[in-house]
Amino acid sequence: MTPLATVVRTPSAVYLLGTSLVGRLPSAMAALAIVQLVRLQGGDYALAGAMTAVYIVSGAVGQPLLSRWVDRAGQTLVLVVSAVVSSLSFAAVALFAGDAPALALVGAVLAGFFAPPLEPSLRALWPRIVAPGAPLKAAFSLDAGAQEVIFIVGPLLTVLGISAFGATGNVLFAAALGLVGTVAFALNRVSRTTGASAPGTAPRRSPVTNAGFRRLVAFTFGVGVPVGVLTISVTVFGENHGVDGFAGWALAANAFGALAGATALALRPLRREPQRLLALCGLSLAVGYLPLALADLPPAVWLALAVVAGFMLPPTLAQVFETVPRVSDSGALTEANAWVVSAMSVGVAAGTLGGGLVAGIDAAVPVMVLCGSALTAALALLVLPSRMRPVAEPAAVAEPVEATSLPESSQA
Repeated sequence: MTPLATVVRTPSAVYLLGTSLVGRLPSAMAALAIVQLVRLQGGDYALAGAMTAVYIVSGAVGQPLLSRWVDRAGQTLVLVVSAVVSSLSFAAVALFAGDAPALALVGAVLAGFFAPPLEPSLRALWPRIVAPGAPLKAAFSLDAGAQEVIFIVGPLLTVLGISAFGATGNVLFAAALGLVGTVAFALNRVSRTTGASAPGTAPRRSPVTNAGFRRLVAFTFGVGVPVGVLTISVTVFGENHGVDGFAGWALAANAFGALAGATALALRPLRREPQRLLALCGLSLAVGYLPLALADLPPAVWLALAVVAGFMLPPTLAQVFETVPRVSDSGALTEANAWVVSAMSVGVAAGTLGGGLVAGIDAAVPVMVLCGSALTAALALLVLPSRMRPVAEPAAVAEPVEATSLPESSQA
Protein backbone atom coordinates (compact mmCIF):
# COMPACT_ATOMS: atom_id res chain seq x y z
CA MET A 1 0.00 0.00 0.00
CA THR A 2 1.35 3.43 -0.93
CA PRO A 3 1.83 6.07 1.81
CA LEU A 4 -0.99 8.15 0.29
CA ALA A 5 -3.35 5.16 0.35
CA THR A 6 -2.40 4.59 3.98
CA VAL A 7 -3.40 8.16 4.82
CA VAL A 8 -6.69 7.93 2.95
CA ARG A 9 -7.56 4.68 4.72
CA THR A 10 -6.67 6.07 8.15
CA PRO A 11 -9.84 6.50 10.26
CA SER A 12 -11.02 10.13 10.37
CA ALA A 13 -8.23 11.40 8.09
CA VAL A 14 -10.43 12.17 5.08
CA TYR A 15 -13.23 13.44 7.32
CA LEU A 16 -10.94 15.86 9.18
CA LEU A 17 -9.30 17.09 5.99
CA GLY A 18 -12.64 17.54 4.22
CA THR A 19 -14.38 19.38 7.05
CA SER A 20 -11.35 21.59 7.61
CA LEU A 21 -11.42 22.56 3.93
CA VAL A 22 -15.10 23.51 4.16
CA GLY A 23 -14.45 25.46 7.35
CA ARG A 24 -11.59 27.36 5.71
CA LEU A 25 -13.59 28.36 2.63
CA PRO A 26 -14.50 31.82 4.01
CA SER A 27 -10.80 32.72 4.02
CA ALA A 28 -10.55 31.77 0.35
CA MET A 29 -13.78 33.57 -0.56
CA ALA A 30 -13.37 36.69 1.58
CA ALA A 31 -11.17 38.91 -0.59
CA LEU A 32 -13.30 38.69 -3.74
CA ALA A 33 -16.56 38.52 -1.75
CA ILE A 34 -15.80 41.72 0.18
CA VAL A 35 -14.67 43.63 -2.90
CA GLN A 36 -17.79 42.60 -4.82
CA LEU A 37 -20.02 43.40 -1.84
CA VAL A 38 -18.65 46.93 -1.49
CA ARG A 39 -18.61 47.70 -5.21
CA LEU A 40 -22.10 46.35 -5.90
CA GLN A 41 -23.44 48.47 -3.04
CA GLY A 42 -21.88 51.61 -4.48
CA GLY A 43 -18.72 51.77 -2.36
CA ASP A 44 -15.31 52.64 -3.77
CA TYR A 45 -12.18 50.54 -4.13
CA ALA A 46 -10.52 52.31 -1.20
CA LEU A 47 -13.16 50.98 1.19
CA ALA A 48 -13.08 47.55 -0.42
CA GLY A 49 -9.29 47.43 -0.14
CA ALA A 50 -9.34 48.62 3.47
CA MET A 51 -11.89 46.00 4.50
CA THR A 52 -9.96 43.24 2.77
CA ALA A 53 -6.66 44.38 4.28
CA VAL A 54 -7.93 44.56 7.86
CA TYR A 55 -9.50 41.11 7.45
CA ILE A 56 -6.18 39.60 6.35
CA VAL A 57 -4.03 41.42 8.92
CA SER A 58 -6.34 40.67 11.84
CA GLY A 59 -6.38 37.03 10.77
CA ALA A 60 -2.58 36.89 10.84
CA VAL A 61 -2.67 38.30 14.38
CA GLY A 62 -5.54 36.16 15.62
CA GLN A 63 -4.35 32.73 14.47
CA PRO A 64 -1.41 32.40 16.91
CA LEU A 65 -3.44 33.80 19.82
CA LEU A 66 -6.42 31.52 19.22
CA SER A 67 -4.09 28.57 18.70
CA ARG A 68 -2.36 29.27 22.00
CA TRP A 69 -5.82 29.05 23.56
CA VAL A 70 -6.35 25.72 21.76
CA ASP A 71 -3.16 24.35 23.33
CA ARG A 72 -4.53 25.30 26.76
CA ALA A 73 -8.26 24.58 26.44
CA GLY A 74 -8.50 21.94 23.70
CA GLN A 75 -9.78 22.24 20.14
CA THR A 76 -13.55 21.92 20.45
CA LEU A 77 -14.31 24.93 22.66
CA VAL A 78 -12.02 27.31 20.81
CA LEU A 79 -13.05 26.23 17.33
CA VAL A 80 -16.80 26.44 18.00
CA VAL A 81 -16.61 29.79 19.81
CA SER A 82 -14.37 31.36 17.19
CA ALA A 83 -16.55 30.02 14.35
CA VAL A 84 -19.68 31.56 15.87
CA VAL A 85 -18.01 34.94 16.46
CA SER A 86 -16.43 35.00 13.00
CA SER A 87 -19.71 34.06 11.30
CA LEU A 88 -21.65 36.76 13.16
CA SER A 89 -18.94 39.25 12.22
CA PHE A 90 -19.26 38.28 8.56
CA ALA A 91 -22.98 38.93 8.90
CA ALA A 92 -22.17 42.42 10.19
CA VAL A 93 -19.95 43.00 7.15
CA ALA A 94 -22.75 41.88 4.84
CA LEU A 95 -25.43 44.00 6.50
CA PHE A 96 -23.50 47.23 7.14
CA ALA A 97 -21.11 47.54 4.18
CA GLY A 98 -23.45 49.88 2.32
CA ASP A 99 -25.03 52.04 5.03
CA ALA A 100 -22.52 51.91 7.91
CA PRO A 101 -19.04 51.20 6.53
CA ALA A 102 -17.37 51.89 9.89
CA LEU A 103 -19.35 49.05 11.46
CA ALA A 104 -18.53 46.85 8.48
CA LEU A 105 -14.81 47.56 9.02
CA VAL A 106 -15.13 46.48 12.65
CA GLY A 107 -16.93 43.36 11.45
CA ALA A 108 -14.09 42.60 9.02
CA VAL A 109 -11.53 42.93 11.82
CA LEU A 110 -13.47 40.55 14.06
CA ALA A 111 -14.20 38.10 11.23
CA GLY A 112 -10.50 37.85 10.48
CA PHE A 113 -9.26 37.78 14.07
CA PHE A 114 -11.70 35.03 15.09
CA ALA A 115 -11.28 32.94 11.94
CA PRO A 116 -11.19 29.41 13.42
CA PRO A 117 -7.61 28.07 13.57
CA LEU A 118 -8.43 24.98 11.51
CA GLU A 119 -5.13 24.80 9.64
CA PRO A 120 -2.93 24.61 12.74
CA SER A 121 -5.45 22.37 14.50
CA LEU A 122 -5.43 19.86 11.64
CA ARG A 123 -1.63 19.85 11.45
CA ALA A 124 -1.44 19.21 15.17
CA LEU A 125 -3.66 16.14 14.63
CA TRP A 126 -1.77 14.53 11.75
CA PRO A 127 0.95 13.03 14.01
CA ARG A 128 -1.83 11.75 16.28
CA ILE A 129 -3.74 9.77 13.66
CA VAL A 130 -1.17 8.93 10.96
CA ALA A 131 1.79 6.60 11.38
CA PRO A 132 5.22 8.29 11.39
CA GLY A 133 7.56 8.07 8.43
CA ALA A 134 6.32 7.99 4.85
CA PRO A 135 2.57 8.08 5.73
CA LEU A 136 3.01 11.23 7.83
CA LYS A 137 5.03 12.85 5.05
CA ALA A 138 2.23 11.97 2.62
CA ALA A 139 -0.35 13.48 4.99
CA PHE A 140 1.48 16.79 5.13
CA SER A 141 1.86 16.73 1.34
CA LEU A 142 -1.86 16.08 0.92
CA ASP A 143 -2.56 18.96 3.31
CA ALA A 144 -0.34 21.30 1.29
CA GLY A 145 -2.06 20.33 -1.94
CA ALA A 146 -5.49 20.78 -0.40
CA GLN A 147 -4.66 24.43 0.23
CA GLU A 148 -4.35 24.93 -3.51
CA VAL A 149 -7.79 23.39 -4.01
CA ILE A 150 -9.30 25.86 -1.52
CA PHE A 151 -7.94 28.89 -3.31
CA ILE A 152 -9.20 27.60 -6.65
CA VAL A 153 -12.65 26.65 -5.37
CA GLY A 154 -13.08 29.75 -3.18
CA PRO A 155 -13.30 32.36 -5.95
CA LEU A 156 -15.50 30.05 -8.04
CA LEU A 157 -17.90 29.63 -5.12
CA THR A 158 -17.93 33.40 -4.69
CA VAL A 159 -19.03 33.89 -8.29
CA LEU A 160 -21.71 31.22 -7.93
CA GLY A 161 -22.81 32.61 -4.57
CA ILE A 162 -23.25 36.13 -5.95
CA SER A 163 -25.25 34.74 -8.87
CA ALA A 164 -27.49 32.72 -6.56
CA PHE A 165 -27.82 34.93 -3.47
CA GLY A 166 -26.55 38.38 -4.45
CA ALA A 167 -23.48 40.10 -3.00
CA THR A 168 -24.91 40.36 0.52
CA GLY A 169 -26.25 36.82 0.53
CA ASN A 170 -22.93 35.51 -0.75
CA VAL A 171 -21.07 36.80 2.32
CA LEU A 172 -23.67 35.12 4.53
CA PHE A 173 -23.26 31.96 2.43
CA ALA A 174 -19.50 32.00 3.05
CA ALA A 175 -20.06 32.50 6.77
CA ALA A 176 -22.47 29.56 6.88
CA LEU A 177 -20.00 27.28 5.10
CA GLY A 178 -17.30 28.21 7.59
CA LEU A 179 -19.56 27.60 10.57
CA VAL A 180 -20.79 24.21 9.33
CA GLY A 181 -17.32 22.99 8.38
CA THR A 182 -15.73 24.11 11.64
CA VAL A 183 -18.41 22.61 13.88
CA ALA A 184 -18.26 19.33 11.96
CA PHE A 185 -14.47 19.24 12.41
CA ALA A 186 -14.66 20.13 16.11
CA LEU A 187 -17.23 17.42 16.88
CA ASN A 188 -15.05 14.64 15.50
CA ARG A 189 -13.78 12.44 18.32
CA VAL A 190 -10.12 12.90 17.43
CA SER A 191 -10.51 16.66 17.74
CA ARG A 192 -12.66 16.41 20.89
CA THR A 193 -10.18 14.13 22.66
CA THR A 194 -7.12 16.22 21.88
CA GLY A 195 -6.15 17.11 25.42
CA ALA A 196 -6.14 20.54 26.96
CA SER A 197 -3.51 21.49 29.49
CA ALA A 198 -4.18 19.98 32.90
CA PRO A 199 -5.49 22.42 35.54
CA GLY A 200 -2.63 24.05 37.38
CA THR A 201 -0.13 23.21 34.65
CA ALA A 202 2.39 25.96 34.09
CA PRO A 203 1.94 27.65 30.69
CA ARG A 204 4.23 26.32 28.00
CA ARG A 205 6.76 28.63 26.45
CA SER A 206 5.74 30.14 23.18
CA PRO A 207 7.50 28.42 20.26
CA VAL A 208 8.89 31.79 19.14
CA THR A 209 11.34 31.59 22.04
CA ASN A 210 13.20 28.90 20.08
CA ALA A 211 15.76 30.27 17.61
CA GLY A 212 15.27 27.42 15.16
CA PHE A 213 11.54 28.00 15.09
CA ARG A 214 12.03 31.73 14.47
CA ARG A 215 14.22 30.85 11.49
CA LEU A 216 11.49 28.55 10.22
CA VAL A 217 8.90 31.33 10.50
CA ALA A 218 11.16 33.77 8.65
CA PHE A 219 11.74 31.17 5.93
CA THR A 220 7.98 30.59 5.58
CA PHE A 221 7.50 34.34 5.17
CA GLY A 222 10.00 34.14 2.30
CA VAL A 223 8.08 31.28 0.72
CA GLY A 224 4.97 33.46 0.60
CA VAL A 225 6.63 36.47 -1.05
CA PRO A 226 6.89 35.15 -4.65
CA VAL A 227 3.32 33.86 -4.38
CA GLY A 228 2.17 37.40 -3.58
CA VAL A 229 4.38 38.90 -6.28
CA LEU A 230 2.77 36.59 -8.82
CA THR A 231 -0.63 38.19 -8.25
CA ILE A 232 0.73 41.51 -9.52
CA SER A 233 3.17 40.20 -12.13
CA VAL A 234 0.50 38.19 -13.98
CA THR A 235 -1.71 41.28 -14.14
CA VAL A 236 1.08 43.50 -15.47
CA PHE A 237 2.20 40.85 -17.97
CA GLY A 238 -1.35 40.43 -19.29
CA GLU A 239 -1.85 44.17 -19.68
CA ASN A 240 1.49 44.62 -21.43
CA HIS A 241 0.64 41.86 -23.91
CA GLY A 242 -2.98 42.94 -24.35
CA VAL A 243 -4.42 39.59 -23.28
CA ASP A 244 -7.77 39.93 -21.51
CA GLY A 245 -8.25 37.59 -18.56
CA PHE A 246 -4.61 36.50 -18.61
CA ALA A 247 -4.17 36.93 -14.85
CA GLY A 248 -6.85 34.38 -14.04
CA TRP A 249 -5.42 31.82 -16.43
CA ALA A 250 -1.88 32.36 -15.15
CA LEU A 251 -2.88 31.97 -11.50
CA ALA A 252 -4.83 28.83 -12.38
CA ALA A 253 -1.78 27.48 -14.24
CA ASN A 254 0.41 28.16 -11.21
CA ALA A 255 -2.11 26.42 -8.94
CA PHE A 256 -2.19 23.46 -11.33
CA GLY A 257 1.59 23.19 -11.05
CA ALA A 258 1.29 23.26 -7.28
CA LEU A 259 -1.31 20.49 -7.36
CA ALA A 260 1.02 18.44 -9.53
CA GLY A 261 3.84 18.97 -7.03
CA ALA A 262 1.63 17.98 -4.11
CA THR A 263 0.40 14.87 -5.91
CA ALA A 264 3.91 13.78 -6.84
CA LEU A 265 5.13 14.23 -3.27
CA ALA A 266 2.14 12.43 -1.76
CA LEU A 267 2.72 9.45 -4.06
CA ARG A 268 6.50 9.43 -3.56
CA PRO A 269 7.40 11.12 -0.24
CA LEU A 270 10.95 12.37 0.11
CA ARG A 271 12.97 10.06 2.34
CA ARG A 272 15.38 12.52 3.94
CA GLU A 273 14.73 14.38 7.18
CA PRO A 274 12.73 17.59 6.58
CA GLN A 275 15.38 19.80 8.22
CA ARG A 276 17.83 18.67 5.55
CA LEU A 277 15.40 19.51 2.76
CA LEU A 278 14.10 22.93 3.82
CA ALA A 279 16.86 25.05 2.32
CA LEU A 280 17.07 22.92 -0.83
CA CYS A 281 13.32 23.15 -1.42
CA GLY A 282 13.33 26.90 -0.74
CA LEU A 283 16.15 27.50 -3.20
CA SER A 284 14.40 25.31 -5.78
CA LEU A 285 11.22 27.34 -5.31
CA ALA A 286 13.13 30.58 -5.85
CA VAL A 287 14.82 29.24 -8.98
CA GLY A 288 11.49 27.97 -10.32
CA TYR A 289 10.06 31.50 -10.29
CA LEU A 290 13.07 33.10 -12.02
CA PRO A 291 11.98 32.34 -15.63
CA LEU A 292 8.85 34.44 -15.03
CA ALA A 293 11.16 37.47 -15.12
CA LEU A 294 11.34 37.00 -18.91
CA ALA A 295 8.57 39.48 -19.67
CA ASP A 296 8.95 39.38 -23.47
CA LEU A 297 8.04 35.72 -23.85
CA PRO A 298 4.85 34.74 -25.69
CA PRO A 299 1.92 34.43 -23.26
CA ALA A 300 1.54 30.70 -23.92
CA VAL A 301 5.17 30.06 -22.96
CA TRP A 302 4.83 32.25 -19.87
CA LEU A 303 1.76 30.21 -18.83
CA ALA A 304 3.80 27.02 -19.10
CA LEU A 305 6.51 28.57 -16.93
CA ALA A 306 3.86 29.55 -14.37
CA VAL A 307 2.98 25.86 -14.09
CA VAL A 308 6.63 25.00 -13.45
CA ALA A 309 6.95 27.79 -10.88
CA GLY A 310 4.11 26.36 -8.82
CA PHE A 311 5.49 22.82 -8.66
CA MET A 312 7.82 23.28 -5.67
CA LEU A 313 5.44 25.19 -3.41
CA PRO A 314 3.66 22.18 -1.80
CA PRO A 315 6.90 20.19 -1.33
CA THR A 316 8.45 23.21 0.37
CA LEU A 317 5.43 23.76 2.62
CA ALA A 318 5.30 20.05 3.43
CA GLN A 319 8.86 20.22 4.78
CA VAL A 320 7.85 23.25 6.85
CA PHE A 321 4.82 21.44 8.29
CA GLU A 322 6.89 18.36 9.11
CA THR A 323 9.64 20.43 10.74
CA VAL A 324 7.29 22.34 13.06
CA PRO A 325 6.90 19.48 15.61
CA ARG A 326 10.68 19.05 15.66
CA VAL A 327 11.38 22.63 16.72
CA SER A 328 8.38 23.06 19.05
CA ASP A 329 7.50 21.46 22.37
CA SER A 330 4.48 19.21 22.71
CA GLY A 331 2.38 21.73 24.61
CA ALA A 332 2.53 24.47 21.99
CA LEU A 333 2.15 22.60 18.72
CA THR A 334 -1.06 24.29 17.58
CA GLU A 335 0.36 27.74 18.28
CA ALA A 336 3.54 26.81 16.41
CA ASN A 337 1.57 25.77 13.34
CA ALA A 338 -0.42 29.00 13.56
CA TRP A 339 2.73 31.12 13.46
CA VAL A 340 3.68 29.34 10.25
CA VAL A 341 0.23 29.99 8.76
CA SER A 342 0.47 33.68 9.68
CA ALA A 343 4.00 33.97 8.32
CA MET A 344 2.87 32.60 4.97
CA SER A 345 -0.07 35.02 4.86
CA VAL A 346 2.12 38.01 5.72
CA GLY A 347 4.66 36.93 3.10
CA VAL A 348 1.97 36.78 0.43
CA ALA A 349 0.69 40.19 1.50
CA ALA A 350 4.22 41.65 1.45
CA GLY A 351 4.84 40.26 -2.03
CA THR A 352 1.57 41.71 -3.28
CA LEU A 353 2.35 45.09 -1.71
CA GLY A 354 5.90 45.16 -3.07
CA GLY A 355 4.75 44.14 -6.52
CA GLY A 356 2.11 46.85 -6.49
CA LEU A 357 4.68 49.50 -5.57
CA VAL A 358 6.86 48.76 -8.61
CA ALA A 359 4.07 47.84 -11.05
CA GLY A 360 4.21 51.22 -12.76
CA ILE A 361 7.92 51.30 -13.57
CA ASP A 362 9.64 50.09 -16.72
CA ALA A 363 10.64 46.42 -16.57
CA ALA A 364 8.24 45.96 -13.66
CA VAL A 365 7.81 42.21 -14.14
CA PRO A 366 11.54 41.38 -14.12
CA VAL A 367 12.17 43.64 -11.13
CA MET A 368 9.41 42.22 -8.95
CA VAL A 369 10.09 38.59 -9.87
CA LEU A 370 13.85 38.87 -9.33
CA CYS A 371 13.43 40.66 -6.01
CA GLY A 372 10.89 38.13 -4.77
CA SER A 373 13.05 35.16 -5.72
CA ALA A 374 16.15 36.77 -4.23
CA LEU A 375 14.42 37.27 -0.89
CA THR A 376 13.18 33.67 -0.86
CA ALA A 377 16.68 32.38 -1.61
CA ALA A 378 18.25 34.60 1.05
CA LEU A 379 15.83 33.44 3.75
CA ALA A 380 16.38 29.82 2.70
CA LEU A 381 19.92 30.19 4.03
CA LEU A 382 18.45 30.63 7.52
CA VAL A 383 17.25 27.02 7.54
CA LEU A 384 20.40 25.24 6.47
CA PRO A 385 20.60 21.86 8.27
CA SER A 386 23.30 23.06 10.66
CA ARG A 387 20.95 25.78 11.95
CA MET A 388 17.85 23.64 12.50
CA ARG A 389 18.48 21.65 15.67
CA PRO A 390 15.46 20.12 17.47
CA VAL A 391 14.30 21.51 20.81
CA ALA A 392 15.06 19.57 23.96
CA GLU A 393 11.46 18.34 24.15
CA PRO A 394 10.10 18.17 20.60
CA ALA A 395 6.42 17.64 20.05
CA ALA A 396 5.86 13.96 20.47
CA VAL A 397 4.48 11.82 17.69
CA ALA A 398 1.65 9.93 19.33
CA GLU A 399 0.60 6.45 18.41
CA PRO A 400 -1.95 6.67 15.60
CA VAL A 401 -5.53 6.48 16.83
CA GLU A 402 -6.94 3.03 16.17
CA ALA A 403 -10.06 2.64 14.09
CA THR A 404 -11.75 0.76 16.91
CA SER A 405 -11.37 3.74 19.23
CA LEU A 406 -13.58 5.93 17.08
CA PRO A 407 -17.34 5.80 16.71
CA GLU A 408 -18.64 5.14 13.24
CA SER A 409 -19.94 8.68 12.89
CA SER A 410 -16.47 10.10 13.34
CA GLN A 411 -14.88 7.88 10.71
CA ALA A 412 -16.78 9.53 7.87
